[in-house]
Amino acid sequence: MPKVLITGADRGLGFALCKEFLRRGWIVFGGKFLQDYDLLEQEREKNPSLHIVPLDVGDTESIAKSRDYVAEKTGSLDMLISNAALMGQVQCSIDEPPMDLQAPWNSFRVNALGPVHLAEYYLPFLDKGDMKRLCFISSEVSCITLMKHRSGNSYPYPMSKSSLNMGVRLMHNLLFSQGYSFRLYHPGWMKRQMQDSTLSELAALDPADTAAHAAKYFETPLRDEHRLIMYDYLSQEWPF
Repeated sequence: MPKVLITGADRGLGFALCKEFLRRGWIVFGGKFLQDYDLLEQEREKNPSLHIVPLDVGDTESIAKSRDYVAEKTGSLDMLISNAALMGQVQCSIDEPPMDLQAPWNSFRVNALGPVHLAEYYLPFLDKGDMKRLCFISSEVSCITLMKHRSGNSYPYPMSKSSLNMGVRLMHNLLFSQGYSFRLYHPGWMKRQMQDSTLSELAALDPADTAAHAAKYFETPLRDEHRLIMYDYLSQEWPF
C-alpha cells in the first residue's frame, strides 16, 4: 500500500485529504496540531490505516519527533502533502500602523520555511518510496501579478505563500533530476470545519469536494512533470 504524510490534518482540507487517501487505499500519516479537535481520532477508530502524528511544522523539534514516530511505522513514504498553514488577519500593513513585525515571522516560519524544513527531514523516507512526490498547498494570493488590483490584505499571509512558491521552485530545481515530482495547488475558498465536523456557511467550497479533486491530481502522473505549475480546484493553471 502506498504511504502519505499530510500536515495540518486536524480539520478542513487536511482532514478531508486524509479521508480521501484512505478511501483510495493509502496508508495515511495525519499531522495533528490542534488539541481541541478530535476528528482524526474519530476517523482512526474506523480505519486502522490512519496514523496520527503530533506535528507543528514551524518547530524543528516537533518535525524531528514526527520523523522518529513515522520511522517506527515505516521506512518509506511515497508522497508528502504540505497543507498546514497559519492564516487569519493580523495587524501588519502600512495602512494600519504600527506594523507588528512578529506576525510576518510567524507566518514565514509556518507557511514558507516550515514546508521546506519538513521536506528536508522526510527526504530519506521519500528516497525509498516508489512515487517520490512532494505536494504543497498554496493560494491565489501568492500570485504577485494577480494582486495588483487588490487592497485590504494583511501582508504576512500573501507574502509567506509567495515565498512558499519560491521554496518549491528551488526544491524542484534540485530534486527533479533525482526522480522527484511536484504539485503546487490552489484549493479555493473552502468552508471552515468546526469541532463537531459541521461546516460554516461562509465560503464557497466543501473541503471534501476539493480534496477529491486534489487527491486525483496529486496521485496521477503527468506527461510534463518537468514543468512546475500551480493548478487549482477548477483544473486551471495559475501564474505565480
